[in-house]
Amino acid sequence: MNKAQTDKKWFLEVLNNNTLITKLKQIKIIITDIDGCLTDASLMLAESQYLQDTDYSKFKGKSFCVQDGFGISTAIKNNLIKIAFISGRTDEATKIRAKMLGIPDDLCFTGIDNNKIEKIKLIQNKYNISKEEILYFGDDLLDFQTVDATGIMTCPANTLFYFQNQADLIIPRVGGNGAFRILLDLVLYVQNKHFAQEFIDKSLK
Repeated sequence: MNKAQTDKKWFLEVLNNNTLITKLKQIKIIITDIDGCLTDASLMLAESQYLQDTDYSKFKGKSFCVQDGFGISTAIKNNLIKIAFISGRTDEATKIRAKMLGIPDDLCFTGIDNNKIEKIKLIQNKYNISKEEILYFGDDLLDFQTVDATGIMTCPANTLFYFQNQADLIIPRVGGNGAFRILLDLVLYVQNKHFAQEFIDKSLK
């Protein structure tokens, strides 16, 4: 079974889960971690730069998925759903990526290495969003500590097995390889406002 067939099989299985579909229809914002979710968790480091500067936060490079980016930017541009970044790591790459995709500064948090719940509550209060209207996409400890603060907890396939057990939904792709896109596709499709709704309809028949 190739990747597309796996995605379709997963999509159909989720659509048959009435309890989960009811919850997905309520979602107003998707909050995602960065490393391991929008990237494959790799960091690109230039050794020569480290020899000249000890401010390590300056030289971390990241590789992002174009399909994820197109989905995010299109959803934001058309006001289909809100999307927020909350990353434990401090770096400019995440901020640059957020700006490229149209994510506002008040929905992009970096360097949150101990309490992501605080930022989630900040978003709730500012945008008048309830816990049940939040979907979180994460892959590690800091993310799964937010389980009780979100309506739906999801994770990519590369998440450690002992965290996957706590997720409401496991995406069949790894982070940085379209995992966020297929999650976003699912949420928008269930809410009947996907920018490619007709294409998905035809493919599922």
